[in-house]
Amino acid sequence: MASELLGAGEACLRRILDSASGFQLDSSMREAQVGAPHVDAVWMLRSGSDESRLLIEARTSIWPRDVDPVSAQLKAAAATLGADGCVIVAPRMTERTRELLQRAGVDYIDLRGNVRIAIPSRLLIVTQGGKGAPRDYGQNRSSRIVNPFRGKASRIVRALLADPQRWWGVTELAERVGVSAGLSVKALKTLERNVYVRRDPDRRVKLADGALLLRQWATVTENPFRNAGTFVSRLPDPDEVTRRLSSKLGSFGVRYAVSRLAAARFVEPYAPARVVDIYVDCDPGGLAERLGLLPVDRGETVRLVRPDDEGVFQFCGEHDTVTVVNPVQLFVDLYNGRGREPDVAERLFDNQLREALVTREAP
Repeated sequence: MASELLGAGEACLRRILDSASGFQLDSSMREAQVGAPHVDAVWMLRSGSDESRLLIEARTSIWPRDVDPVSAQLKAAAATLGADGCVIVAPRMTERTRELLQRAGVDYIDLRGNVRIAIPSRLLIVTQGGKGAPRDYGQNRSSRIVNPFRGKASRIVRALLADPQRWWGVTELAERVGVSAGLSVKALKTLERNVYVRRDPDRRVKLADGALLLRQWATVTENPFRNAGTFVSRLPDPDEVTRRLSSKLGSFGVRYAVSRLAAARFVEPYAPARVVDIYVDCDPGGLAERLGLLPVDRGETVRLVRPDDEGVFQFCGEHDTVTVVNPVQLFVDLYNGRGREPDVAERLFDNQLREALVTREAP
């Protein structure tokens, strides 16, 4: 199998190193000639009198949790043999695996077309696979690993990000966010496999890479306000609209949370919002008349949406009598917005989230 993978990886790289690149690939040295563990071949890249040696390891699979030990072994062999770089060849790799390999200083070739070869001051190759590339998340029928960013499973992610320095028991976490222990186990298994969480000797879990987990969540999440009910208010000031609607929704016993720019105003001194975006736990259409709102097809000043999952109402905060979504949910919503909203998301991250989400060693 290793020989087949090496051959396929070599063919992939040769297709990239066409005659215009000025580099030639010599892949004649195989494992028996190398004499180093975990190394299946040494490939030579030549350009004129310049030569670079790459140590190659072929693996039938590699997951994020494998990256640290595999990288350490391969880089130790590279230091011993005086190689210029290390490359993992595998049939497929998740985006998270590739991200961690790059961070560890190890290059990769997967047979779906994702390639990174970096030799400082000499060569940089980065290609991305097509639509046939594997998805990082999804329903895995054999192990029933769930997508942690959808439905009730996203409550696990939100809780971890909302309290990033806390060690959670699996059952404790499930009870806190109102999901079954089984779902908690499955979601955490996916997160652990992708090295977003770590465990202590008591099997409790804690964030290991909060900043990247938040960004991954934001990247795969669709904008829920695209399908919101759209309305106009008779009040001209968006801040006053937010306060008035918050007061009325509270008096009606409706669970709600303000999000996007209307919420950012209460968290950081951003510019006023043109539209007030609010999650509500009931049909928005049935609230309009009671709230004094007029339904419109365009030019709205208020958007109300019932979320797919009620987890958005968890870990909310209150600012000036207004209930707003948790900052991590706010980042996700702004990140997927339009206009200046993604820029506001980055300011929110820098000012309120970055310090808490950076990886810290356990005491």
